[in-house]
Amino acid sequence: MRQRHVISLVLALLLCGSLAFAQGDHEKWLLVEVTDVSGQPLKEACVTFVPKEGEIIFRNADSRGRVKLKRPEAASYRVVVKVEGYEAQKREVTIGSKSETVAFSLQPRGNHR
Repeated sequence: MRQRHVISLVLALLLCGSLAFAQGDHEKWLLVEVTDVSGQPLKEACVTFVPKEGEIIFRNADSRGRVKLKRPEAASYRVVVKVEGYEAQKREVTIGSKSETVAFSLQPRGNHR
Protein backbone atom coordinates (compact mmCIF):
# COMPACT_ATOMS: atom_id res chain seq x y z
CA MET A 1 0.00 0.00 0.00
CA ARG A 2 2.81 2.39 0.92
CA GLN A 3 4.62 1.62 -2.35
CA ARG A 4 1.52 2.64 -4.32
CA HIS A 5 1.43 6.01 -2.50
CA VAL A 6 5.11 6.59 -3.29
CA ILE A 7 4.54 5.77 -6.95
CA SER A 8 1.50 8.07 -7.04
CA LEU A 9 3.51 10.86 -5.45
CA VAL A 10 6.40 10.43 -7.92
CA LEU A 11 3.99 10.44 -10.87
CA ALA A 12 2.25 13.55 -9.53
CA LEU A 13 5.58 15.34 -9.14
CA LEU A 14 6.66 14.36 -12.64
CA LEU A 15 3.36 15.55 -14.09
CA CYS A 16 3.53 18.87 -12.23
CA GLY A 17 7.11 19.36 -13.35
CA SER A 18 6.11 18.72 -16.96
CA LEU A 19 3.24 21.19 -16.74
CA ALA A 20 5.44 23.82 -15.16
CA PHE A 21 8.03 23.34 -17.89
CA ALA A 22 5.38 23.58 -20.62
CA GLN A 23 3.88 26.74 -19.11
CA GLY A 24 7.29 28.38 -18.70
CA ASP A 25 8.36 27.43 -22.21
CA HIS A 26 6.67 30.37 -23.92
CA GLU A 27 9.24 31.65 -26.32
CA LYS A 28 9.50 35.33 -27.09
CA TRP A 29 9.27 36.35 -30.75
CA LEU A 30 9.00 39.30 -33.08
CA LEU A 31 6.39 38.84 -35.83
CA VAL A 32 6.45 41.09 -38.90
CA GLU A 33 3.37 41.18 -41.13
CA VAL A 34 3.73 42.72 -44.60
CA THR A 35 0.73 43.67 -46.76
CA ASP A 36 -0.06 46.05 -49.56
CA VAL A 37 -2.43 48.98 -48.95
CA SER A 38 -5.46 46.81 -49.74
CA GLY A 39 -4.44 44.32 -47.02
CA GLN A 40 -3.17 41.57 -49.34
CA PRO A 41 -0.10 39.75 -47.98
CA LEU A 42 3.18 40.38 -49.79
CA LYS A 43 4.84 36.98 -49.82
CA GLU A 44 7.82 38.33 -51.78
CA ALA A 45 8.81 40.63 -48.89
CA CYS A 46 12.42 40.69 -47.74
CA VAL A 47 12.61 41.59 -44.05
CA THR A 48 15.89 42.71 -42.51
CA PHE A 49 16.45 42.88 -38.75
CA VAL A 50 19.29 45.25 -37.83
CA PRO A 51 20.20 45.09 -34.12
CA LYS A 52 22.10 47.88 -32.38
CA GLU A 53 24.81 45.28 -31.79
CA GLY A 54 25.28 41.87 -33.35
CA GLU A 55 24.55 40.24 -36.66
CA ILE A 56 22.04 41.46 -39.22
CA ILE A 57 19.31 38.91 -39.95
CA PHE A 58 17.63 38.51 -43.36
CA ARG A 59 14.35 36.62 -43.81
CA ASN A 60 11.82 36.15 -46.62
CA ALA A 61 8.11 36.37 -45.85
CA ASP A 62 5.96 33.26 -46.02
CA SER A 63 2.82 32.89 -48.16
CA ARG A 64 0.88 35.01 -45.64
CA GLY A 65 3.40 37.86 -45.80
CA ARG A 66 4.82 37.03 -42.36
CA VAL A 67 8.26 36.65 -40.87
CA LYS A 68 8.69 35.37 -37.32
CA LEU A 69 11.98 35.95 -35.55
CA LYS A 70 12.04 33.49 -32.65
CA ARG A 71 13.89 34.26 -29.45
CA PRO A 72 15.36 37.58 -30.60
CA GLU A 73 18.76 38.25 -29.07
CA ALA A 74 18.65 42.03 -29.03
CA ALA A 75 16.10 44.26 -27.34
CA SER A 76 15.98 46.79 -30.19
CA TYR A 77 15.98 46.35 -33.94
CA ARG A 78 15.61 48.50 -36.99
CA VAL A 79 13.24 46.47 -39.17
CA VAL A 80 13.49 47.15 -42.91
CA VAL A 81 10.90 45.75 -45.33
CA LYS A 82 11.41 45.69 -49.11
CA VAL A 83 9.37 44.28 -51.97
CA GLU A 84 9.97 44.78 -55.69
CA GLY A 85 7.55 47.45 -56.99
CA TYR A 86 6.80 48.91 -53.52
CA GLU A 87 8.25 51.70 -51.41
CA ALA A 88 10.57 50.29 -48.71
CA GLN A 89 9.72 51.00 -45.08
CA LYS A 90 11.72 50.88 -41.88
CA ARG A 91 10.79 51.11 -38.24
CA GLU A 92 12.55 50.97 -34.89
CA VAL A 93 11.18 48.13 -32.74
CA THR A 94 11.96 47.49 -29.08
CA ILE A 95 11.17 44.06 -27.70
CA GLY A 96 10.28 43.92 -24.03
CA SER A 97 9.44 40.88 -21.97
CA LYS A 98 6.55 39.97 -24.27
CA SER A 99 6.38 39.03 -27.93
CA GLU A 100 5.74 41.78 -30.43
CA THR A 101 3.88 42.01 -33.73
CA VAL A 102 4.68 44.79 -36.19
CA ALA A 103 2.57 45.38 -39.30
CA PHE A 104 3.79 47.09 -42.45
CA SER A 105 1.46 48.28 -45.21
CA LEU A 106 3.52 49.06 -48.30
CA GLN A 107 2.61 51.61 -50.96
CA PRO A 108 3.25 50.76 -54.60
CA ARG A 109 6.05 52.79 -56.16
CA GLY A 110 4.52 55.75 -57.92
CA ASN A 111 4.46 55.71 -61.70
CA HIS A 112 4.51 59.42 -62.33
CA ARG A 113 3.02 60.27 -65.71
